[in-house]
Amino acid sequence: MKTEITTSPVLKIALSEKERAEVIGLLQLQKLPVTDIKEDTLLYLLQDGDKVTGTVGLDIFDDCALLRSVSVVEDARGKGYGKILNEQIEQFAKESGINCMYLITHTAKDFFEKQGYCAIDRATAPDAIKQTGQFTGLCPSTAVVMKKRI
Repeated sequence: MKTEITTSPVLKIALSEKERAEVIGLLQLQKLPVTDIKEDTLLYLLQDGDKVTGTVGLDIFDDCALLRSVSVVEDARGKGYGKILNEQIEQFAKESGINCMYLITHTAKDFFEKQGYCAIDRATAPDAIKQTGQFTGLCPSTAVVMKKRI
């Protein structure tokens, strides 16, 4: 039986080299792409007490953003952390003037549909999204491109 979250996890931007390295290490464990993470990629850690339970990242392009690097550590899955990550990063994006979020996934389509994202034709993605490393090759061409207005 999976237990529910009873605390208030906090989404914290990974600013230090150590924190960014921790995010990258967690992403590598989840077999998610990291080679295209740039200095200006916003990376976040979800902390529940003193334990890191997840990661999320944003690449921002004017009024849209690529949601990336969403992961929840293995022993914390199924407890609602993914939803918390998504809600908190969308709130941050909205407050930052972002009105549309995109993502590319080959494993989490169902999860993101439950969060309000819709699959779109790859050709309709904005040029900024099409030029990202994830779009151009890090994610397979069979990966689903999804969009959500926030």
